[in-house]
Amino acid sequence: MNELPLALRRLIAVSLLLLIVACLGVYAAAPWFEQITQRQTRVEMLQRQLLGNQTLLANESAIDDELTRIEQLSDEQALLFASTKRALAAADLRELIGEIVADSGGQLVSVQEYEAHDLLGTRAIGLRAHLTGEAQNLSDILYALESARPAIFIDKLTVATSRRSTARNSRRLRARPSSKMVKRNSLDVRLDLSAYIVAGL
Repeated sequence: MNELPLALRRLIAVSLLLLIVACLGVYAAAPWFEQITQRQTRVEMLQRQLLGNQTLLANESAIDDELTRIEQLSDEQALLFASTKRALAAADLRELIGEIVADSGGQLVSVQEYEAHDLLGTRAIGLRAHLTGEAQNLSDILYALESARPAIFIDKLTVATSRRSTARNSRRLRARPSSKMVKRNSLDVRLDLSAYIVAGL
């Protein structure tokens, strides 16, 4: 080592000193950087929680409605008609079907009872509904039946296009293109529906 020039020895000594200082700096700074990273991660987590809480608050009403619906679904009695007699339940079901079809904009042609199959612990009420409407009316009716409480089940669904009325409308429109004739419903729908009351009532 003594054979090396003085300048080179000084350079080596300074380099070693800088290396030691650098190592000490990294060693001392590592916990500081780790603390900064932890704080940044904590801030990001709190921001996500804040965003989630804001979303919950903004949708509080919808969440309450959904919780109410779930509570109703968990209650078996909510799925059954409360009427104590089959005839009364059939009348309630008939009235409900009429309201659903009217709200959808469709037209209820007829409703008649049919023999539906009882389930364990229940008595069935069956109604066969005949109605007309458009595709959107049918979609609204099916959604309303699916979400109805007490529960209404669709045992059979038949949809046909009313070709006769469509052809008649086309001829009339060609003959009187400026007329304000009311358009006939294009779908003829038949639904077999069932609902239930507690057996023995």
